[in-house]
Amino acid sequence: MDIKIDEIVKQVLSEIDAPSRPVQPKTTFVLEETPALTGREVGKTAVLDSQEDYMIKNYVLPEVGPKEILVCVEGCMISPSDVTEFLKERRAAGSSAQGQEGTGIIVKVGSENLQDAKGNVLKVGDKVIAAKKAGFGGVSTYGGRKANTVAPNGWFANYIVLPAGQQVYQVNGLDLESRLLITRSISIYTEVERMSKMCKLDADKTAVVLGCGMEGLLTVAVLKTLGINKIIVIDKESEKSRAMEFGAWEFIGSHGKNGVAGVKDKIRAAAGDMADAVFICTDSPMGRNVARRFMKNSGSICEMGFLCGWRRTPTARYFEDSMPAGGRFYAARDYENCMNFLAKAAEMKLPLYKLITHRYKLEEINEAMWTVVREEGLGIAVFNR
Repeated sequence: MDIKIDEIVKQVLSEIDAPSRPVQPKTTFVLEETPALTGREVGKTAVLDSQEDYMIKNYVLPEVGPKEILVCVEGCMISPSDVTEFLKERRAAGSSAQGQEGTGIIVKVGSENLQDAKGNVLKVGDKVIAAKKAGFGGVSTYGGRKANTVAPNGWFANYIVLPAGQQVYQVNGLDLESRLLITRSISIYTEVERMSKMCKLDADKTAVVLGCGMEGLLTVAVLKTLGINKIIVIDKESEKSRAMEFGAWEFIGSHGKNGVAGVKDKIRAAAGDMADAVFICTDSPMGRNVARRFMKNSGSICEMGFLCGWRRTPTARYFEDSMPAGGRFYAARDYENCMNFLAKAAEMKLPLYKLITHRYKLEEINEAMWTVVREEGLGIAVFNR
């Protein structure tokens, strides 16, 4: 057999010299193309008929009204309110709409020239998310249908009917993971940006982030995109690699020698002084007392836990205008700023997709809920696959 040594050598050298390409994450549940409606589709939705038990029920896809759109669901994050409903022992007239943090692709529009909240004309193939509307709750649903009927009343389904206008946002420029994280990100981004303006944070200022969970990592990412580079994260040592990957400048283990005093010394050694702002991303009732010891006398504290569904602790104090009774609702400008943040984070190669640590199919929704209850991982999502 004639072995061509020269060609083998050239091939090996070319492979060595070729620049390595970063591997882009890709969920196995993503819709590769816009599904076409055939008229024979069977709707599926997760209905919470009893405590701790979802049932997947079939229904006939409803007619789309003149100001509505039919969306093929790609996925939905599990929110704290979903878990609350899942564990609730009693419910009257059926559960409230389940699945509020979803995204999908438009497959049918009720009429021409329907626009989203930013004025974009909606068309088949557009990727969209839906904002929480003021007054949403009880048996109200996205499509205006009662939650105790078998209908697409939430994103835990394969199809959902949405009213156009103030509720829908076109998000074609974002990948699936970023779209799923919009609802979590908007609250974090809005508050961190507000704090950065109030404290006049810039590249020379120091920010400390207490906690390295979903809220902590999003806070680090937001600070990074805002141009704040001196970001010190404090958590257990096992979280160091993840914090650094999301843009932390320095990491300090919370269980080191000398306790809080030792952490203070490390902050001072790294930044030259104490922090200008401390972001509390933990639900510990001692968080605020500890945070005070890490900041300058002129510094500020921002508690992030409320923004993502945690209960208010007895010692917590918070800006009341940031969390009014009944929850906070965001304007179109807030959503636009959040989408710009997610796009910039992608440009800076911040791995926000890693915040979704568990992925389940729609039929596995009960196990997905128990994963959240067991406090495993960070973000848990259910996909229409």
